[in-house]
Amino acid sequence: MTVRQNLDAPSAEEEGTARWVWPGATATARWLCDRDRGRWLENKHVLELGSGTGLLGLVAARLGAASVTLTDLPSELDLLRANVALNSIAASSPTRVEPLVWGDETGMLQLIDRARLPSGFDVVLCCDLVYRNGDEHQRALARTMRRAMGDAAFPGAENATSETKKKKTESSRVAVVAYQFRENVLGDSPFFDEVDVLFADPRRHDTEDEDLWLFEYRPKTER
Repeated sequence: MTVRQNLDAPSAEEEGTARWVWPGATATARWLCDRDRGRWLENKHVLELGSGTGLLGLVAARLGAASVTLTDLPSELDLLRANVALNSIAASSPTRVEPLVWGDETGMLQLIDRARLPSGFDVVLCCDLVYRNGDEHQRALARTMRRAMGDAAFPGAENATSETKKKKTESSRVAVVAYQFRENVLGDSPFFDEVDVLFADPRRHDTEDEDLWLFEYRPKTER
């Protein structure tokens, strides 16, 4: 698999960080490959937020996801589309590129509708997205993660028996969040505070990068 990046800042005012492959992305990609030896992503509908170069979403497509939707700001989509075209033969899953602004609930609902997934996405990938963000921007990211999973943690929850509900909850939708530990952890707390409200306690995974915090979040459910 090959992805192109653009190391040149688009202007003096912009850093162009969305167009780089960060170390956290490569470590998370390897983690996905290691985990998917058990075919974890097979038949899952995957959404990547803040896709940048699209590395993680393209890896998910290569691993057999049912579909992959790559999202970023409208200004970042040309590189995404180029990388999808570059890897279209290798990928086995339908892969879409869509504009999405965090916190835009109408935009998310339209995206879910275009993907024909009325119950939302099964897996949401977020890698190195909390970086020099304002407080509200961080909270908007957390809300977008949750909204991408639909209104319930699993389809038919209101009609499920206790035993069925338990089994389905254990295999419900998940957000994978890769956070690169830097000097500004306190400044990134609004994101984690909002996530704590919307999701259950996370499961943390180890990766080859000791400075990468990799969390698996599942939405809170009524049990």
